[in-house]
Amino acid sequence: MINPIHSSHTKKGMKISLISIIASIFLSFLKLMTGIIGKSSALVSDGANSLSDVVSYTVVMGGLVASDRKADSTHQYGHEKLESLVSVLLAIAIFVTGIGIGYSGIKNMRQVDSLAIPTLLPLFGALISIIIKIILWRLTVRAVKQTELNSLRALAADHITDVFSSSGALIGVVGARLGLPILDPIASVLIAALIIKSSMEVFKAAYRVLMDSAIDKTTRLQIEEAILLNEQVKRIDLLRTRSAGNGFWVEVELCCCQNLRLSEAHDVAQEIHDRIEHDFPQVRHIMIHLNPCSGEEEFCDSCNNR
Repeated sequence: MINPIHSSHTKKGMKISLISIIASIFLSFLKLMTGIIGKSSALVSDGANSLSDVVSYTVVMGGLVASDRKADSTHQYGHEKLESLVSVLLAIAIFVTGIGIGYSGIKNMRQVDSLAIPTLLPLFGALISIIIKIILWRLTVRAVKQTELNSLRALAADHITDVFSSSGALIGVVGARLGLPILDPIASVLIAALIIKSSMEVFKAAYRVLMDSAIDKTTRLQIEEAILLNEQVKRIDLLRTRSAGNGFWVEVELCCCQNLRLSEAHDVAQEIHDRIEHDFPQVRHIMIHLNPCSGEEEFCDSCNNR
């Protein structure tokens, strides 16, 4: 049985995505308007980034809905990897945006003598953006801790990157107003670097899931300890894990006494199965295979059935 907690996590992810979409529509309009009117290329670049976020966050919502579909005859392990695939697409979108902003900033640096000095209006747009994005980042980070969704982790990375982007635009405007107009395009280049770095981090996290990467060593050790709580388990012969969406699948082979009756062996496997899925909510399913001991193991000396 696949853990039902995934649906509640998906609903939370969709809620955060919707809030992010609405905020990005507002911020893109605000930053583009104040950047164009106030003659700040850095804020215009930041506004273009927010506009692309609207598309990206919409894709995230669609991916969450698709990944939450139940398993069917064609996809018998479910559709959870769609969530990580969407994260990859989001990483690519963030990367392309960063390249575009960086190119524009470098181009303006070569034409610094012809750049206009920004007015005070872009400061207003940058400050509002910073405040809203910090709030969104905190909300998203809280949701990531509750759901472990990769797509929300990508959103959180994007939100904090936007905070740095708007801060860079703010510094660029202030610097230009103080007689250093080159600071505005320099800010655009720094913004681009942050955006590209963020895209790499998002891609790396999603790649691990798509490549069926194993879980971390600490969680693996905790699962081993939980399995060995069953006194009938003499040894763990095999323990494999693979990431899937915001959870993971587990496969184990356990050594038990060869004299166990079939019903007893079934009870051992069932008890471990139920306890692991209960104690580790991220476990989507655990497959258990019991191996009989050879009768010559060290622990066989104390067996009552010898």
